[in-house]
Amino acid sequence: MELFWEHKEPLTSVEISNLSTDRSWNGNYIHMMLRSLQKKGMIAVCGTLQYGTQYARQFTPLVTKEQYAAKLVMSKGIEPGSIAAVTVAMVNETDKADNEGLIEQLEEIIETLKAKDTKET
Repeated sequence: MELFWEHKEPLTSVEISNLSTDRSWNGNYIHMMLRSLQKKGMIAVCGTLQYGTQYARQFTPLVTKEQYAAKLVMSKGIEPGSIAAVTVAMVNETDKADNEGLIEQLEEIIETLKAKDTKET
């Protein structure tokens, strides 16, 4: 998934192989990994590219890094009532110099959630 997030464009198995020369992934492993990610709803086929006489499917991510992190945290047994505490713990892990911008972002998120909640009631 890191390759998809870093490159921000659809990738084929050929491109993944070329981009992962620092890893010992062979073609079969890459295809198995792509099938698994597709079954989990993490990636989807979005087109094809021709390589010589063959065609390779292009894949695009369906989740952002942030969405993946949220799913991972929730899968570890974090209750919805603990989301605020987890958010505070994550903020405490960041560089304090970035807190001003982070606070502004959190305030915007809170306002958006309040407006959404008001519309639903």
